[in-house]
Amino acid sequence: MNGFERRKEQKKESIRRAALELFMLYGFKKVSINDIAGKAGVSPVTIYNHFGSKDELVREVVKMQLFEMMEKYRAIINGEGSFPEKLETIVFDKTEIASGFRGELATVVLRDDPEMKRFVDEEVMQTSTRMTLDLFEEGKKEGYVSSELSQETLVIFLELFRNGIAASTRLFENMESYPRLVRELNQLILYGLIGNKKPSS
Repeated sequence: MNGFERRKEQKKESIRRAALELFMLYGFKKVSINDIAGKAGVSPVTIYNHFGSKDELVREVVKMQLFEMMEKYRAIINGEGSFPEKLETIVFDKTEIASGFRGELATVVLRDDPEMKRFVDEEVMQTSTRMTLDLFEEGKKEGYVSSELSQETLVIFLELFRNGIAASTRLFENMESYPRLVRELNQLILYGLIGNKKPSS
């Protein structure tokens, strides 16, 4: 990469980071190209020259976040800690992700943008499934996951849960409630309906 290409990529990265900060604070819809340009210290024309449109910039920012999320989870899975500790860290981290971007990430990724949905289905979910299966194998070795469960069954379970969320209309009716609903669904994944409490007498 020569000096010109390096400066070009550095400028694009500063625009992506400025956009990310504003999107996290205000959501995708309320932030304008002018807002991002002011934050990044560039002209709106520069943003259009690099990304073409606000929609494309949103896609790049979301992809950047998803790649960073996957690397974070990979580090958790390959790092220290027991199976329950790793699983709980990953599952409840998703609540924070759901709360980000003013709750608009789910609609951008799962509903409104076919290109992003295809990217998530073809790249993110395949990688996520492989990492999750690795984590479940660790859970089997530690005695937390039944050794009788095949990888085929676990893949189907993950697909059912993922497709169920994507198909839900009620989940996205009120974006104010979305983070809470994601947190409660994650609790169901971890603890089931009964949870880890003894029944009250």
